[in-house]
Amino acid sequence: MKKLSAIFFLLIAAAAQAQTGKVIDEIVAVVGENIVLKSELDAEYEQAKKEMDFYEGDLKGEILNQLIIQKLYLHKGELDSIYAADDRVDAEVDRRIKYYAQQIGGEAKLEQYLGKSIAEYKDLMRSKIEQQMIIQQVQQALVADVKVSPTEVRKFFNEIPTDSLPQFEQEVELAQFVMAPIPNKYAKEYALEKITEIRQSIVKGTYSFDFAAKSSSDDKGTAVNGGELGFFSRGQMVGPFERAAFKLKGDTISEIIETEYGYHIMQLIDRKGDKVNVRHILIKPLIVNSDFTNLQKQIRELMAAVDKDSITLCQLASQYSTDQYTKDNCGFFTDPTTGSQQVPLGLIDPMIARKVPTLPVGKFSDAEQFTNFDNTVAYRFFYLKSTKPAHKANLKDDYQKVQTLALEQKQDLAVKEWVSKYKKNVYVWIDDKYVNSEELKDWKGLNN
Repeated sequence: MKKLSAIFFLLIAAAAQAQTGKVIDEIVAVVGENIVLKSELDAEYEQAKKEMDFYEGDLKGEILNQLIIQKLYLHKGELDSIYAADDRVDAEVDRRIKYYAQQIGGEAKLEQYLGKSIAEYKDLMRSKIEQQMIIQQVQQALVADVKVSPTEVRKFFNEIPTDSLPQFEQEVELAQFVMAPIPNKYAKEYALEKITEIRQSIVKGTYSFDFAAKSSSDDKGTAVNGGELGFFSRGQMVGPFERAAFKLKGDTISEIIETEYGYHIMQLIDRKGDKVNVRHILIKPLIVNSDFTNLQKQIRELMAAVDKDSITLCQLASQYSTDQYTKDNCGFFTDPTTGSQQVPLGLIDPMIARKVPTLPVGKFSDAEQFTNFDNTVAYRFFYLKSTKPAHKANLKDDYQKVQTLALEQKQDLAVKEWVSKYKKNVYVWIDDKYVNSEELKDWKGLNN
């Protein structure tokens, strides 16, 4: 599910704004040896205004309150020698850059939007992500032993006034299966011949790798940059491609590598520690109409096999589906907050959610052709196991959700108690312009 939203753009813009040097900064709060900068507060505030226009109090004061608590977590992390491993930080930085680039249409467009190179933006992101990881570890340690019993869940639910019971939207148990056509052997032979000729021309010096990539590569996202992929570490690329990339030496041209995407050749640009930057050329075997016809036939046969119990939905998903979001969960979407297979309709891609009223319960939908985020054409089909209409919360149908809410409340109380005790032994200073905010009243009487 790929959704390009205003929140995404706001997120990366706020991160960029918070770490540029265009404004003379000032300190608005100090917690131990950790500081909160005005630029940090302003960036978070601008983002929150868009997402929390319903907030009735002093929103900037509440944002500063949360930032101070985060600095308190960092203080605790320093005392307890909690740290974020470099490889985990690097992996998270790379994951976010990859996600942002996919959403906005490639690294070139991301750089244009940010007004800086990917490398520069990564450097800016790194310290913030490192701090976020430390904060998460501290938070997790504080609530690790917090549990709720069935009695506490019932008590929590019974204390909610009837007119304040949450209204849950429609939920579905929905599976998605994506299958791409397989090129025939003649198309593969032609693609192999083509990339072999390209490689020979580069090796002979007839063409430069840069020119060949721009004129011939089927990876249009990187072709405009001469095939350059940018730095990546192990685990980010498909196996055969990655293994070949890390074996490259000098400016030699790799042998031809076959992956699920087609045939590649590559050239090393640079190596930094455990990361490499390469150029590559991709030639995809041509997909023809008969390949789609064969795929439709295979899909019908698989549907029939499930109906006859010859294979299960889980086998269908794991062996045949190419959808990375659902294949490891028997094809089903899951609620990211609870892990439940019953998913609120609002959490599903709107284009898919609009199909739900037309899907037969307990049966497969017709297979439909669609274009993937990488511009490849594939087929997808759905299986609607169940649907639950919108309703007011009750313990019988919503125990797991109520349990989650009860646990969150208990965890919040545990954290508040910890903050209340821990802050008494930590130096806290808040700028006079903010200290009288109602949202910051719990910090009065410390070091202000």
